[in-house]
Amino acid sequence: LLRANHSRLCPVQELPYYQYPILTMAGGSQTSLKQQFQTIGEAVVIGSVYISLSAGLISFNKYVLQEDRFPHALQLTATHMFVTSLYSLILYCSAPQLYPSMETALANRASVLKYIAPLGLMFAVALFCSNKAYMYSSVAFLQFLKEANVAIVFFMSCAVGVQTFSWRKLAVLSIVIAGCTLCTEGEINFVMLGLVLQVTSQIAECSKNLIGEIVMSGAGLKLDVLTFVAWQAPCSLLPLLAVALATTSWEVLQHMQAHAGLLLANASFAFLLNVMIALTLKKLSALAFVIIGLLKDIVIVCASSVLFGDEISQMQKLSFGITLTGMALWANLKMQEQAEAAAKKKDQEETSPLLPKTATEQGKAAETA
Repeated sequence: LLRANHSRLCPVQELPYYQYPILTMAGGSQTSLKQQFQTIGEAVVIGSVYISLSAGLISFNKYVLQEDRFPHALQLTATHMFVTSLYSLILYCSAPQLYPSMETALANRASVLKYIAPLGLMFAVALFCSNKAYMYSSVAFLQFLKEANVAIVFFMSCAVGVQTFSWRKLAVLSIVIAGCTLCTEGEINFVMLGLVLQVTSQIAECSKNLIGEIVMSGAGLKLDVLTFVAWQAPCSLLPLLAVALATTSWEVLQHMQAHAGLLLANASFAFLLNVMIALTLKKLSALAFVIIGLLKDIVIVCASSVLFGDEISQMQKLSFGITLTGMALWANLKMQEQAEAAAKKKDQEETSPLLPKTATEQGKAAETA
């Protein structure tokens, strides 16, 4: 009505349809076609760098853990956490604006440590088992298994009441589970210890992510990604360092000295990936992040086959396709849930009164009821 009255009072010339500004999905703000192309270009660049770093670190870890280089997964994981802690401190001192919640965390350090310390221990277990698994199994095989994380998180979330169970979700996740199972059956060089280590790593990582989300939100601690990493890395380093010092032999020290530059580069690569993950989560939408994740999995499997000569059977190729299909369906399902929740919230906001009811109106409403 306001628009109609305004048109009668202030008539304007109608523009051809091709001259109307383009509307983006974010908040309905107006932007030019050039800005949209810039946004798309930014997403492509960020996504490409993230995929390259993620796939590169996995291949890098596999390369470092070879028998003729540094076959010590525990010491490598401890090195990662030490360098991440050091770089986080340097980055915070150099650019504190990248850590918006750090001041709050420092003011409530006792409460933060109370929750993050156990999570750091879980993260240490996840990293160690994951790196150790590379010594027994191929990168492609382990990547196939990692696709089951979405199912593990779902069942854990249902168990603690974070998510609601539905047969539709179970049907979609059954596709993912079936694909992962077929990948295991089709592994040419199967080693049971590699499977056990990888499954242990995934359970620890999923537990860390789920419990971290619960306790951090429940404790009212809203930490940004880089601040969380800066606190979690030292908490993971301490248990790793304690075990590493107790088990380090003269041979390990010799290998560490011989490959010091390689270890520093590998640990720096890991920290760079953490920063890139933070940037990707901040700049891209949830759907874009899911799509990039699927592309990343494909790149990792292909890279392992090319770089390390990992044999991929026809059964695994078929099962990987089934798994990716299930992941795509799951992502679509989650996006539908988010859209329905947003629409429901918008409807509630639109139907809620602009002004609170007076005491008289509330009394009349109570009498009518």
